[in-house]
Amino acid sequence: MTVPAARAESHAQLWSVHAFGIKVGELTLAVSETDNAYEGAGSFRTTGLAGILRSIRFTVSGEGTQVGQNLRPARYDGYINTGKRVSETSLQAQNNLLIKTKGAQDPATPIAPSATKGALDPMSMMWLSLRDQTDQTLCQIDQTQFDGTRLVRITLKTRASEGNSVTCSGTYDRIGGYSEEELTELKTSPLSVTYERDGDLWRASEVQLTSRHGKAKLMRRE
Repeated sequence: MTVPAARAESHAQLWSVHAFGIKVGELTLAVSETDNAYEGAGSFRTTGLAGILRSIRFTVSGEGTQVGQNLRPARYDGYINTGKRVSETSLQAQNNLLIKTKGAQDPATPIAPSATKGALDPMSMMWLSLRDQTDQTLCQIDQTQFDGTRLVRITLKTRASEGNSVTCSGTYDRIGGYSEEELTELKTSPLSVTYERDGDLWRASEVQLTSRHGKAKLMRRE
């Protein structure tokens, strides 16, 4: 699937990623979409001192269709290089399920194929959360995500307004593919995205999240 260039609208985002009080990397996201289709790619790489101490990078790409504001992924490819480990994963949609077609890593606990029904891949989930929002879609995300190994549920439905900005808060819930040890360490963590008014739309400007490594903040640069 390729989004027709003549009718496609292109979007590009650049984010700086901060943790431990310093900038640790940069995240980019580029998406082309029409009224009924989308395709895009995102990437992250460590920078500065963090990149010297440990080089980490990942890329995600995917495409799918959309009906109104609902995304329906068709294909996904992911690549991660931690400096110690390299992994690649591919997913294909079949009957509204995401099926892994490439990837050596198995889930720590089995995930039933039916559990991926309606789930988004990581690239599509990134776009759903960081794209411009309307008054109707703002703070309305309640969506599962499957990356081929783990299944999570992401919600952003609690709304707090301050001036021309709105922060949508919620949780990142690990619901499938994790070991008991991983779930004991961290099963649910807080997540928020702040949007700023931009004409008739809301533009994502900041993301705050918590992982097992600690808190992180993403700040929009472009």
